[in-house]
Amino acid sequence: MSVTMPLPHCTLWTTRSVDVDLQQWRILVVDDHAHSAEALAAALSSDGFETRVALSGVEALHAVEHWSPHIIVLDISMPEHDGFATARVLRRIARTRDAGIIAFTALGEELVRAQGLHAGFDGYCQKGNPPAAVVQLIGRLVHVH
Repeated sequence: MSVTMPLPHCTLWTTRSVDVDLQQWRILVVDDHAHSAEALAAALSSDGFETRVALSGVEALHAVEHWSPHIIVLDISMPEHDGFATARVLRRIARTRDAGIIAFTALGEELVRAQGLHAGFDGYCQKGNPPAAVVQLIGRLVHVH
C-alpha cells in the first residue's frame, strides 16, 4: 500500500494586485541552484511567460536595472543576499516596487511568513510543488486589464 503525501502548499499573504496590460507577463526567477532556477523558468516559458533567471540576490538586482518583471519568484536561502534582503531592496526600487514577490523555498511557511511579510513578500510556495502551482499562485496576484 502506498501513502500519498500531500503537496506542499502555495498561498498568498497580501492583497496586492499586479496590473499587467501586456499579453506576456514578465517573471524573474531567483535561485542560487541553477538547475532549479532554469527548470522553473523553462516551465514558465513553456506556459507563455517571458522569464529571466538570476542565480543570486545581487544578480537579481542587476537584472532589474533595465527590465521590469511583473512577478519575482525568489528563493530565501542564498549566499550573500538572502531572499529577505533581496526583497527589501526590490521594494525600494521604483521598477520593482509594485511587482508581486513570491517566496519559493524549501523552508516551511511558518519559518518564512513573519520575516517574509516584513521584507515585502506577497506569497509563499514551497519547493516541491509542480510549476502549475506556481502559475496558479501568480494568476491570483495578477490583474489583467
